[in-house]
Amino acid sequence: MNLRVEPQTPSYVEIKMMEELLANQKKLEQALLMLSEKCQEQEQRISQLERPSLMYRRPSSSDYETVSDTLDYLHNNVEGLKVDLVKFGNRIR
Repeated sequence: MNLRVEPQTPSYVEIKMMEELLANQKKLEQALLMLSEKCQEQEQRISQLERPSLMYRRPSSSDYETVSDTLDYLHNNVEGLKVDLVKFGNRIR
């Protein structure tokens, strides 16, 4: 027993349904691509927020520096003032 399936020509209604389905599929693929791009942008923004870069501008400067550099600068100046104060105190005695 040999069964043979003969291809049938799709009807007008079937062709229209396939065209509509293909058009909907294309719209969905475009929407998915757009959402994927937005998701990637959001991931990048979140990543930047996880590593904030705090900057400080001294009143006498137009350049910004990291808060860490500013704290190092202030710490070194305070240590220098301590040394100078001890020297000055020893001279007064």
